Amino acid sequence: MGRQIRADDFPAAFLVHIPPADGQPGLALDWPAICQSAVDAGIRRVERWFTEPNKSNLWITLHVGRAEYEPTVEMLAYETAFLWRLQQRLMASESNALEASRNAGSSL
Repeated sequence: MGRQIRADDFPAAFLVHIPPADGQPGLALDWPAICQSAVDAGIRRVERWFTEPNKSNLWITLHVGRAEYEPTVEMLAYETAFLWRLQQRLMASESNALEASRNAGSSL
């Protein structure tokens, strides 16, 4: 269905991709090219949520965007991109927290 990719690993054979972000790998998918706009929309929507000073409910943000699509592969593409980008941010935060913990332990 998909595989993780790095910033310099965007093979042309894949039709849809979610770019790397926050030091985390991207995702390449063998999906129809028409899905790329839904992927881009999912990424943009969650990126806006990241920057909101007064955060709305995350599930509402996801739902509002997915409601713009018929229940087709485009809706799945939107959801996948939204959640993958969210996961990238969460994994980066976890990685940063572990690194800070290691650094704090080594300075004792």
